[in-house]
Amino acid sequence: MIEEYLDGPEVSSFGVCDGDTVLPMQPAQDFKRLLDSDRGPNTGGMGAYTPLPWAPSGLVEEVAAAVLRPW
Repeated sequence: MIEEYLDGPEVSSFGVCDGDTVLPMQPAQDFKRLLDSDRGPNTGGMGAYTPLPWAPSGLVEEVAAAVLRPW
Protein backbone atom coordinates (compact mmCIF):
# COMPACT_ATOMS: atom_id res chain seq x y z
CA MET A 1 0.00 0.00 0.00
CA ILE A 2 1.26 3.45 -0.86
CA GLU A 3 0.02 6.21 1.38
CA GLU A 4 -0.43 9.53 -0.34
CA TYR A 5 -2.43 11.49 2.21
CA LEU A 6 -4.62 10.68 5.17
CA ASP A 7 -6.58 13.37 6.97
CA GLY A 8 -7.70 13.19 10.57
CA PRO A 9 -6.38 12.07 13.93
CA GLU A 10 -4.12 9.03 14.20
CA VAL A 11 -5.14 6.23 16.55
CA SER A 12 -3.31 3.10 17.69
CA SER A 13 -5.46 0.11 18.56
CA PHE A 14 -4.19 -3.12 20.14
CA GLY A 15 -5.74 -6.36 21.28
CA VAL A 16 -4.61 -9.32 23.36
CA CYS A 17 -5.21 -12.66 21.66
CA ASP A 18 -4.87 -16.30 22.80
CA GLY A 19 -5.30 -17.69 19.28
CA ASP A 20 -9.10 -17.94 19.49
CA THR A 21 -10.35 -14.93 21.41
CA VAL A 22 -9.30 -11.31 21.20
CA LEU A 23 -9.66 -8.75 23.96
CA PRO A 24 -9.45 -5.23 22.50
CA MET A 25 -7.65 -2.58 24.53
CA GLN A 26 -8.47 1.10 24.66
CA PRO A 27 -7.18 3.07 21.66
CA ALA A 28 -4.31 5.50 22.21
CA GLN A 29 -3.08 8.55 20.38
CA ASP A 30 0.67 8.55 20.12
CA PHE A 31 1.91 12.00 19.43
CA LYS A 32 3.13 14.94 21.40
CA ARG A 33 4.81 18.14 20.44
CA LEU A 34 8.28 18.71 21.85
CA LEU A 35 7.51 22.06 23.50
CA ASP A 36 4.67 23.31 25.69
CA SER A 37 1.46 24.64 24.12
CA ASP A 38 1.68 22.23 21.13
CA ARG A 39 4.82 23.89 19.77
CA GLY A 40 7.84 22.27 18.18
CA PRO A 41 8.28 19.10 16.12
CA ASN A 42 6.37 15.88 16.71
CA THR A 43 8.18 13.56 19.15
CA GLY A 44 6.99 10.42 17.34
CA GLY A 45 5.14 8.57 20.09
CA MET A 46 6.82 9.67 23.29
CA GLY A 47 3.58 11.23 24.50
CA ALA A 48 0.94 8.52 23.97
CA TYR A 49 -2.26 8.87 25.97
CA THR A 50 -5.64 7.24 26.52
CA PRO A 51 -8.62 7.54 26.82
CA LEU A 52 -9.27 9.73 23.82
CA PRO A 53 -11.95 12.27 24.72
CA TRP A 54 -12.82 12.90 21.06
CA ALA A 55 -13.20 9.21 20.05
CA PRO A 56 -16.74 7.97 19.38
CA SER A 57 -18.15 5.58 21.98
CA GLY A 58 -18.27 2.60 19.57
CA LEU A 59 -14.73 2.91 18.22
CA VAL A 60 -13.24 -0.03 20.18
CA GLU A 61 -15.97 -2.44 19.11
CA GLU A 62 -15.93 -1.20 15.51
CA VAL A 63 -12.18 -1.80 15.21
CA ALA A 64 -12.47 -5.19 16.94
CA ALA A 65 -15.24 -6.32 14.59
CA ALA A 66 -13.63 -5.02 11.39
CA VAL A 67 -9.95 -5.67 12.07
CA LEU A 68 -9.22 -7.88 15.07
CA ARG A 69 -11.89 -10.61 14.93
CA PRO A 70 -12.25 -11.52 11.23
CA TRP A 71 -9.13 -13.69 11.35
